[in-house]
Amino acid sequence: MSDKRFDEEINLFVLASFLRKNALIFGACAGVGIIGGTILGSEAASVVEASAQLALAKISRPGPDGSVVVVPAESRDRFMFRMRSPGAFDLGLASSCSEKGIATHEQLARSIKITAPSAPDDVISISSTASSAGLAERCVTAVVQQIQEQQSNLVAQSQASLKAEIAASEKQLADNLKVMESSQGSDWQKVIYLATRDDSNSLRTKIIDLNSRLQLDEPAKLLSPVYASPPSVASNRLKRILIGLVGGFIVGAFLAIAKTIYNSRRRIKQA
Repeated sequence: MSDKRFDEEINLFVLASFLRKNALIFGACAGVGIIGGTILGSEAASVVEASAQLALAKISRPGPDGSVVVVPAESRDRFMFRMRSPGAFDLGLASSCSEKGIATHEQLARSIKITAPSAPDDVISISSTASSAGLAERCVTAVVQQIQEQQSNLVAQSQASLKAEIAASEKQLADNLKVMESSQGSDWQKVIYLATRDDSNSLRTKIIDLNSRLQLDEPAKLLSPVYASPPSVASNRLKRILIGLVGGFIVGAFLAIAKTIYNSRRRIKQA
């Protein structure tokens, strides 16, 4: 046990001696690394990120108990699955998301990030990184507009069947009114009149219910304004300086080892 401790003390002594003898090399390389990291940190272009939150469009659906429930026009899971494909981003976004106005689907997918917060289940977050705040905000705004347009199309498709049903009910109601106007004579005609009147009342209630369902539909809404946060220049510079320091220390270690090996071989030749 004491032999092992003695060996460790010798190793530490050798290491300390190695560092002391080559302190100048380590210091010079570390200094060059710090200077290089500082220069690179000052010349590096800042990256700005803009973000916004969007609530997906909602449509009404008949519930299991006959009530009306409001659900997303497209489930968030399906939306996220669709947006994972680079083709989900229209190349028309290139003029808003690229400095040169030209970008591929893959480049757009790398610069645009869409995530889903844990709650609520109908909200998505959109962010984009760029070299300037104006470009990042313009890109996020263009993505928001594209998603809102897609969501509006989904709502319109859902409303088309409701509007067709309303139009058919209104036509049937108009036909019933004509029948009721002509059913004012015999007892048999009065029976037709009463039956038609009851059917017309049901149609009026149905039309009101269908119109109320249309009013529950909501477009995709921007929950927060598009905002570009200021770039963290200080942290990026500090990171580059630390990388330069570590890199300089590693280079210094290689040079010190090479110097030690060279001196050792030189002494052997001289002997």
